[in-house]
Amino acid sequence: MTVEEIATRYTVATTQVYNWTSMPGFPEGWTVGMVGDTLVRNADDVDAWLKANFPVHWAKGQDSDNPFGLPKGGDRDLVSLAEICRFEATALGRTEPVPTPTLRGYLSKGKMPQPDRLPGDGQRPEVPDRRWFRKTAYDWVNRPRQRMRRQTKAEEPEAKQNPVAQQSAVPVVSAVQQGGTLTLPGISSKYGVIGRTAGSWTQAAGFPEAAVDPAGYDAAAVDEWVRVNRPRAWATSRRRPVAEAAAPAVEAKTPAKTGPATTRPASDKGRSRSRSPVELEVEGIVQRFGVPRGTAANWITVTEKRDGDTMVRPGFPEPRRRRPRAWDQDEVDAWVEKARPHVWAAFTGSGPVLVNPLPEGDPDDLLDIDDFGKVLGNATRGEPVLRDTMAAYHNRGQIPYADRAPEDGGIPRVFSYHWYRRTVNAFVLSRPGPGNFEPK
Repeated sequence: MTVEEIATRYTVATTQVYNWTSMPGFPEGWTVGMVGDTLVRNADDVDAWLKANFPVHWAKGQDSDNPFGLPKGGDRDLVSLAEICRFEATALGRTEPVPTPTLRGYLSKGKMPQPDRLPGDGQRPEVPDRRWFRKTAYDWVNRPRQRMRRQTKAEEPEAKQNPVAQQSAVPVVSAVQQGGTLTLPGISSKYGVIGRTAGSWTQAAGFPEAAVDPAGYDAAAVDEWVRVNRPRAWATSRRRPVAEAAAPAVEAKTPAKTGPATTRPASDKGRSRSRSPVELEVEGIVQRFGVPRGTAANWITVTEKRDGDTMVRPGFPEPRRRRPRAWDQDEVDAWVEKARPHVWAAFTGSGPVLVNPLPEGDPDDLLDIDDFGKVLGNATRGEPVLRDTMAAYHNRGQIPYADRAPEDGGIPRVFSYHWYRRTVNAFVLSRPGPGNFEPK
């Protein structure tokens, strides 16, 4: 086949085919014709390469209504969201199922068909959760896809296929990381996760107990737990260069009640602010508190808000310099401690801290998404979380999936997503890392 014939068969632009030809492993071509001016490639070799690297594009070139080899069955068989996650993974050439929050997001945005059956819909057989007909699910999985990135497994070097060879090529991690103890910020820095995620690990089953003297967690035991339970984070920590691995984690600031609230020497207390204070740029804030960069970028835009003489929201401190922008570390710490106490609690390892107490009520009270946002926001930052933000959290699986959904057959009847108060309160007090929730 020529480049043009490949593009026609797999329904892509010729520029896409030329891009494939530059990738490792793409079949070599040879010239044909009277003057040798036409370059062709073996059709079977091209098909095999696409199947291994771009299964979605490969499927377009197959004369089959089930190119991915999905399990056979009747068109009206009922399948669950978890099964569709596996079907979608097969179409994408992945071994692990697609995360359920991803498909929930597709549902919310109308990118995936709504379920054919719901609990309590009066049809038979009764279903315990949302279900789709097999034909509905397969039609969606086999849908035309406009964009498709190359699969990771095709990009990985041969060393990844050979764990022994890979380990021998990885620089030795410093003794600082392998021995001694690790604090929560140290765990966050070593394994490249945010502070809340590191905090949720410490609550998981089998995680090493915290030591009292010296304070922290045994580094070797933590590393073994992460290797077994969080292999991706563990592999990331092994691939870091020696210089980065050996660099000390950003030192957590000691809470005011247990020690001085500054990283400057005592002799510097009376000096002018222009005499070498510790400064943080945006990336420094991200690394210090283990928050996403977008969160840090939002913090620096927060302005002061007052209700009469009452301070509702403190403004983020003014930067010490503009190009590039940098802030005094002590001032940033003071703002986070006051305005984002839950982040401060994760940073210092002092446990959940609430700006306002949780409202009283029956644990079985039903709260809608606006109520959820009010409870969460008032408890963690002193003002409600916007409805659109809460909807985004729900779509991404960053808050628990709703206990009640419209037309779910429960009593009382609800017309929007609702949560029991006990679910909301448990989430506010635990604050696990993002994306930890599965559908009901």
